[in-house]
Amino acid sequence: MFMRSFTLPVVFAAVALAPGQGSADAVRVDRLFDATRLTEIVAIMSQEGIAYADTLQAELFPGEGGAAWQAEVERIHASDRAIAEMRDIFVARLSEDTIDPMLQFYESPLGVRIVDGEVIAREAFLDETAKDTAKEMLDEMIADQPARISLINEFIEVNDLIESNVVGGLNSNFAFYRGLEQGGAFPYEITESQMLTEVWQQEAEMRTETEDWLLSYLGLAYAGLTDAELETYVLISSTDAGDSFNAAVFAAFDAVFNRVSEELGEAAARYISAEDA
Repeated sequence: MFMRSFTLPVVFAAVALAPGQGSADAVRVDRLFDATRLTEIVAIMSQEGIAYADTLQAELFPGEGGAAWQAEVERIHASDRAIAEMRDIFVARLSEDTIDPMLQFYESPLGVRIVDGEVIAREAFLDETAKDTAKEMLDEMIADQPARISLINEFIEVNDLIESNVVGGLNSNFAFYRGLEQGGAFPYEITESQMLTEVWQQEAEMRTETEDWLLSYLGLAYAGLTDAELETYVLISSTDAGDSFNAAVFAAFDAVFNRVSEELGEAAARYISAEDA
């Protein structure tokens, strides 16, 4: 259920989070945080972000940065910091009536297998060859298992994964762009309206990439599940508790993404300014 990567499409103001639904018992929330292995997901995403630093450098300030840029990127993406930020928001956003049904599911044998598949697939996607293999597997699935593809698409729709990831990605890109502006990357004044226009031009491409990525990732992550087991996951996700849980996860990720993106923009601006000097 945790899809978005820390990678940026290169050009992004953190949005204000909605008020929390009530602070649930922290111990039980920690159990849920651990059961869903969010710590590991965040660590993997940090690796993705650090790996993407070379692409940012090549596109924004080629030949500059070097080891200093890499150290800056690693500091910004430090997984311990991101995990602490996420856990605080996760605890604050979850309501009491969400915890027990989601704990019951994620601590069950099926829940454990589902999370294992999600983490293994996410880790595998650090390797481009694994992504290509997953795409080939998806193509075969589309041809031979239309019922499975239909279930995966239903899971995506129930969890609003495309819209949540696209909106979150655009917000992250805007935060990055604002970081560039605050860091003095532009030799001219750039308004928030201009930033928003630039960011929204990426929406269609980001949506297509998100759709393709989700299908490949979920196809791999849930390859070990039967259709009946995947249907169970869809049903759990469609409950009020599932919806509340999903909203808390995305709120936590959004906060981290926006912070990371803005700090990356500010850091990159220093090297862009040096290059232009």
